[in-house]
Amino acid sequence: MGVKAEMGGDNDKTSSSCDEMLDRIWSAPSWKSYLAIMVLMGAWLATPTVVYMTAFAGINPTSDNKWTCISKECTDLVANNSSLLSQFPCKLTKEVDGKTELLLMSSDIEWEMSHSSFAVDFDLNCDVGSTRELKTLLSSIFFAGALTGLIVGGYLFDHIGRKRSALVGYFIAVVITLLGTFCHNYYFLLAIRFFQGIGCFLIATSMYILTSELLPAKYRNYANGWAQCLWALGYPIASGVGYFVKDWNYMFLAAAILLFVFNIQVFFCIESPRYYLMKGDAKSAKKSIEALAALAGTKFGLENTELVDLGKAQEREQSFWQQVVELCSYPGLLLETSILMFLWFFLGMSYYGFNFGWGSIVPNRYLGYLAASVGELIAYISAVPLIARIGRRRAMMLMFVGAAIFYLIAIPEVKLGKNTDWTLESVSCLIGVIFISGCFSGVYLWTAELAPTSHRGFVFCVSSSSARIGSFMGPYIFNNLKHITHKAVPLGGLAVLALLCALGSFILVETGDKETALTGEDVVARRKSYRYRI
Repeated sequence: MGVKAEMGGDNDKTSSSCDEMLDRIWSAPSWKSYLAIMVLMGAWLATPTVVYMTAFAGINPTSDNKWTCISKECTDLVANNSSLLSQFPCKLTKEVDGKTELLLMSSDIEWEMSHSSFAVDFDLNCDVGSTRELKTLLSSIFFAGALTGLIVGGYLFDHIGRKRSALVGYFIAVVITLLGTFCHNYYFLLAIRFFQGIGCFLIATSMYILTSELLPAKYRNYANGWAQCLWALGYPIASGVGYFVKDWNYMFLAAAILLFVFNIQVFFCIESPRYYLMKGDAKSAKKSIEALAALAGTKFGLENTELVDLGKAQEREQSFWQQVVELCSYPGLLLETSILMFLWFFLGMSYYGFNFGWGSIVPNRYLGYLAASVGELIAYISAVPLIARIGRRRAMMLMFVGAAIFYLIAIPEVKLGKNTDWTLESVSCLIGVIFISGCFSGVYLWTAELAPTSHRGFVFCVSSSSARIGSFMGPYIFNNLKHITHKAVPLGGLAVLALLCALGSFILVETGDKETALTGEDVVARRKSYRYRI
């Protein structure tokens, strides 16, 4: 194990790294330790319901939905022209000061729909004026909040700890989502979506970092796959909430309950010993290791053990500005962080662009999300043995190329049968998102291993923030751009970007067979000894 002993009579001292300690702890873990690690990722099961809530809570009425007048203005209008009752209200417009406005607003009519909808309540259900953009903003603003949360989290993760950061996110996410139960104003809903993004991504990211730091390298791939599978299993939960909860305000109540229940473990989890080591707190680091060992059924004392990682940590000051200085001082660290940011940006844009657009890509939004769940489960389950077999780097290259191919296949206008609404685009996009999901799974794992402990929170922050910028753009690209140009524009552009991501993956290094880097200096040393092969 690389453990050194110094003989000194009754006080024999040993020295060991954190990686070596984790290898010892997880050499024969108990079922309780497996269960604890699985439960830590609970945020990944609850978050999809919050992310995609607007897809279910803001359904537009169609020409098949009947409507009746509820205002005097509407009643008088229909009395003078009874043929209006057979027309679709979204087609009834008027010109006011040179602007096109609806003739009948939500205050004038009542729709016969199986579910209530904020799109109807806030007059966002018709593509008149800027209504499409305002509705899309409710989806995209979530990722603006996530970006803000990650910027704040980049500081919190490395300065107050992974666990405390998760607690901050927990309270924000639960309380803000609960407020959606009482929301009856567009701008209030916009604010709720923004703060939901802050809270949810603070929890999910901090708990992912914490979990990856409690495990040795050989288990991280499986824990990562488990987290991604929980995310995919969150889709049926989101679809179930959207389908069975008829009132859109109560959908927020259901989501708040899910967040409360599936994240309760943040109060009881063990803080990362690597975080304490970077803070120079050997005593707390040892307590975390001993608590983890007790959970795994591998009890041992560390009174006479020196953690060698502490020496490197004591040579530097852990601060935000020190992280920035080291990022600029170590070209290898800067290069890898920049490539990771590009990969995350592309994945966020394409992944969330698809997942907010299933209502227009496939015939039934509920089946679309269920199909996406199955596709992502296939991707995540397949990614684990693929990564274990050929490594992080080669697996990422392969999956990016696969995504590019199916984006190109989706461009032609081909209908798959006379009596179906399914098209070549529908099927190709469902297959393409399998590759994208696999890449998302891989990039989470790869980022955790490429980033040194001194910068792990920082690198996750800037990388995931790049994904949130892409996530903000994705719904606009899929919901708006293809309608004003041609679907070949977004799909062809994504294919090119996917190939560039494959090239970026080639430049990065394989990490599955290497010890976790502690500082930027370790990253530079790792790159110097690396030999590039396809």
